[in-house]
Amino acid sequence: ISLLFVMIVPAYAQTESNSVVINEIEINPTGNDSVTALEWIELYNPTGDDIDLSGWQIASTTVLKKTMTIPDGTIIQPGEFLFFNYQPLWFTDSNDSVELKNDNGIVIDKTPTLPDILNNSMSWQRLFDGYDSDSSDDWKFVISSPKSSNGIIVETIESIDTIVTVSSD
Repeated sequence: ISLLFVMIVPAYAQTESNSVVINEIEINPTGNDSVTALEWIELYNPTGDDIDLSGWQIASTTVLKKTMTIPDGTIIQPGEFLFFNYQPLWFTDSNDSVELKNDNGIVIDKTPTLPDILNNSMSWQRLFDGYDSDSSDDWKFVISSPKSSNGIIVETIESIDTIVTVSSD
């Protein structure tokens, strides 16, 4: 008797970065951005290691060019989200791009150019936590979810065929 088994197994197939990424950004929240520091950014650590963010920078790259330096002693643990806001008008509402630089000034992550003229609770988020294929298609504009998951990818893959032969007298 020969039996043929094909197993379908769920697998987590993140296209994850090997370092901390910008996971979500709110560049035009509800309220007056020129009066209060309402704009924010969320970082995510998709790696299996603690990462020391001391001296790293989050920088607006267009028009305003404001840069926040992350305080000494800031550690982001594996799978952790860190939330930062800086000062009024940190980001522009139209066509801003934001960079995350390490303590040597090397760009570790950068968003595409992102517009948000709606002045509401919508934010730009990676499709899934840590998902980074270096494409603007990695991002979606949806209701904000600061300090929490944007979701993970679960992909179904087929395993190799297994043949089992059983014989009996």
